[in-house]
Amino acid sequence: MPRVFTGRLSLFYQESGSGEPVIFLPGLGADHTAWGYQARALSPRFRCIAVDNRDVGQSDGAGGPYTIRDMAGDVVGLMDALEIPSAHVVGWSMGGAIAQEVAIGWPGRVRRLCLVATYHHGDPRGSERQRAFAQVRRALGLEAYLQVVYPWSFTYRAYQRPGFMEGMRERALANPYPQSTEAYERQTEATIAHEARGRLGQIVAPTLLLVGAEDILTPPERFSQPMAQGIPQARLLVLPEVGHSLLWEQPEAVNRALLEFLIVQGG
Repeated sequence: MPRVFTGRLSLFYQESGSGEPVIFLPGLGADHTAWGYQARALSPRFRCIAVDNRDVGQSDGAGGPYTIRDMAGDVVGLMDALEIPSAHVVGWSMGGAIAQEVAIGWPGRVRRLCLVATYHHGDPRGSERQRAFAQVRRALGLEAYLQVVYPWSFTYRAYQRPGFMEGMRERALANPYPQSTEAYERQTEATIAHEARGRLGQIVAPTLLLVGAEDILTPPERFSQPMAQGIPQARLLVLPEVGHSLLWEQPEAVNRALLEFLIVQGG
């Protein structure tokens, strides 16, 4: 399976399609499979590269603390190893924070930027919540952790769809490459420490901010709306009747938004 050395560690990625490259970055605790619906939808037009971040999936563990900017450096190292001068970068949640850092620190490497259900700074409420999630995971295990986290991530509508939430849990519990508790906690601390306020104006790539109207983890009014005001070439799209896990709960709407942004505007 494809892995590349980024200069500090090896990252796993899954590639499909051909055309302009699109790099997909997953959120906290998630691996490249989070982008399955989107990679399938975009691969007829784009070279889709879905990444396992450090400390998750089949990528190397970090072994110590790190920052979101370190993870952005991993992405640039992957692009170097694959000889990709520039790419569209799409990040969800923590992956959106990583994408911000790539666009700020390496502006010439990002053609278009899509920030999905993400944030640009931590806050005391979010920090306490995320550390509590990590404590549940350590004390009670993955299944109990999912029972606590999923109601924050999905809307009530998802729970009314027969078999949907059961399927989400089954897939998570059957992951052949489960993330260790220590790795999850390292990602949590990196996520909490992300701070991009005052630097969003350095993002020069055309940017789409995509978020669910009912997202209670990264509420639009708290994060996406201020980010849209702070990024020079930004457009905000709020999807109705969906929350933080819009990649799975409304994949068709997410796919349409990405295709419109990358094809209609990108050419």
